[in-house]
Amino acid sequence: MSSIRLFRTFVEVARTGSFAAASERMALTPAAVSLQMKSLEQDLGYALFDRVGNMISLNPRGHGLLPRARHFLDYYEGMRNCDPTDEELVGSINVGAISSCMGMVAGAVLQIRKAHPRLKINPCISYAGDLSERVREGELDAAVSVKNAHKSPPGVQWTPLYEEPLVLIANRAAAGGAGVGELMRERLFLRVTRSTHTGALIERCIKRNSLEVGEFLEMNTLRTIVDLVQQDVGVAIVPLVRNATWQRDERLKIIELDDQVATRSIGFFEREQRSHFTSQIRRYLVEHVESVTANAPSDQGIDPVN
Repeated sequence: MSSIRLFRTFVEVARTGSFAAASERMALTPAAVSLQMKSLEQDLGYALFDRVGNMISLNPRGHGLLPRARHFLDYYEGMRNCDPTDEELVGSINVGAISSCMGMVAGAVLQIRKAHPRLKINPCISYAGDLSERVREGELDAAVSVKNAHKSPPGVQWTPLYEEPLVLIANRAAAGGAGVGELMRERLFLRVTRSTHTGALIERCIKRNSLEVGEFLEMNTLRTIVDLVQQDVGVAIVPLVRNATWQRDERLKIIELDDQVATRSIGFFEREQRSHFTSQIRRYLVEHVESVTANAPSDQGIDPVN
């Protein structure tokens, strides 16, 4: 098994860009650094560098290993420096959430503050943008958001929490007995902004089911869309948001779609380098979701597809 020292040398080579520069930092000769990197590659079973003459650079696998190596070293240092009898967390983390999940995140923050008063958690709400990228770039340490169709960015860990089905909503009195296709064709369609993950999911659902869209308005706030549907301005396809009060509104007709893959996945993104802190929030969220799921009523007021 590769030693801690090999990973330290690897991170230093990646940082400085050469064996010679890394050797000065590690108090080794360039030849010793080169031997350590060859040993690391042999232990892992794959090359980490592209070598052209005296020039070296990280190859794709080297780039993929780098954030994991840093996390591994951070975790090791944490084990060395912490007192196992002292579980208090001290530090500061920034946590983002889409608007429909902010209540759940706020509950987590309040509970964790009681257990770890010296851990400062700064929550922020987001109505648009890719929160997973903000986690990757270090602007956020963690975020509760929608999973897109791509893999999580390097150095970002994803934990799924729950699924929300997409449904069509309309004013109950105005909708009458009309079906999904008829409502979509004949009424103004209130569209979630297609540049968002939720909007992209809805757009794929529309194309997959060959639904015709007439006139439409595009916006990025689900609450505004629901308000306009309640006022009979138009109809919309939206996720059936957990714990939303509008689902019990008698003015709304909520129609399930005949599409089993029409769902959005809500989960927790966290920077691997900061998971010592963010894991506290992750555990709370997973336990909270399990509790809510176990006690949730089966009837959510959804009309069958017609």
